[in-house]
Amino acid sequence: MALFKRKKKEEKPQILKIENIRVNQKADSSDSAIVSIGTVLRDAGYIEEPYIQGMLNRDHSLTTYIGNDIAIPHGEYEVKDYVKKTGLAVDIYPEGIAWGGGTVRIVIGIAATTDEHVAILQNIAEKLGDMDVVEKVVQGDPDLIYRVLTGEAA
Repeated sequence: MALFKRKKKEEKPQILKIENIRVNQKADSSDSAIVSIGTVLRDAGYIEEPYIQGMLNRDHSLTTYIGNDIAIPHGEYEVKDYVKKTGLAVDIYPEGIAWGGGTVRIVIGIAATTDEHVAILQNIAEKLGDMDVVEKVVQGDPDLIYRVLTGEAA
């Protein structure tokens, strides 16, 4: 008989899953790209439907285009209760989309239950601050994109 039970190692929830990374996407507007990435977040169980409208509202009041061909749509504070768990989804638009005065080729949808979005944004800026890396991501497959964003890329 064992005197002590071994604690199971708690698994950290996976914020980005490879199946939530889509390449070669097409959209005719930033709004349709936001709805598309929001649908991925919803279908993956990160958010409830009303969060998608909050993502649109946020982008309309203050663009989520951050430069380097990247947009990071996320919901405004008023819809945070519709986030079930923190997660990301990534869509790649090789042809680009006009967005907030720039062109976007990488759309990273963010759902965060707390102020985790700050660390997520910091990580995105760190990983995609170099346009050479952005080019690799835009041309890459989901596996490469996952490795770059999770820090597993060589």
